[in-house]
Amino acid sequence: MKRILFIAVLAMGILTGCSSSFIFGNDEAEPRVPSSFSSYHIPPNFIPQALHVTAIGDSLSQGVGDEENLGGYVGRLSSEMNNWPGVRGTAIENTAKRGRRSDQLLAMFQQGELTGPVAEADYVMMTIGGNDIMRIVKRDLFSLNTQAFADELVLYENRYQNIFSSIRAINPTVPIVVLGIYNPFSLITRDVQEFDDIVASYNEAMEEVAEQDPQACFVPVSDLFIGNENLVYHTDFFHPNSKGYELMTSRILDSMEACGFNYQS
Repeated sequence: MKRILFIAVLAMGILTGCSSSFIFGNDEAEPRVPSSFSSYHIPPNFIPQALHVTAIGDSLSQGVGDEENLGGYVGRLSSEMNNWPGVRGTAIENTAKRGRRSDQLLAMFQQGELTGPVAEADYVMMTIGGNDIMRIVKRDLFSLNTQAFADELVLYENRYQNIFSSIRAINPTVPIVVLGIYNPFSLITRDVQEFDDIVASYNEAMEEVAEQDPQACFVPVSDLFIGNENLVYHTDFFHPNSKGYELMTSRILDSMEACGFNYQS
């Protein structure tokens, strides 16, 4: 665990010198197989429609670090959706915000702040969890231990499940696309197996919750951000840059196709 402490201190030093900080089963849902989208065909008198995409969560859905200002993965994904048969265009409502944690996102649902955006959505995109981990890193910087992350994971998984339940209470059938998290400390060194294990445990919890909902699709992205040989990080050393968001978009599209969450002519 000493290596976690060393890397965390080094990372916090990098953050201090950067201009931006690291912010990183429902009975009513339609069954995934066969999916309501996997066998979609354009009816003879179909009127082209706009798809409403609602993004919720943290800075990864907000698009922080995208130097091309294309809206991160959400903007790029919507551009791809514009090419789907029968789609006239896309309307994006991005409610994501840098620094948001799962407890804050859940509070937004409880206070009714996301009722409208989720009710109108044809797709919900979500990233949440990175800041939950970073809160522990910042809080326990000089006394980090794996148990603290394990204790938080129990609370995080419960909040994550409640977030899903909140979405379903508003929109019982909307497809939910959820992205996993990655280990930004791999940019500094790969010799921190503990952090890899921590990130993997959070991703496993997210995937298990998503699998309980037949209209949800989990998208793993941790392998896209191991080190920086592919130059996928923004200059803040934590967020994706434009190339990183392009890779995320490609992964999302592949996952959505596998889950049956796309239109087919």
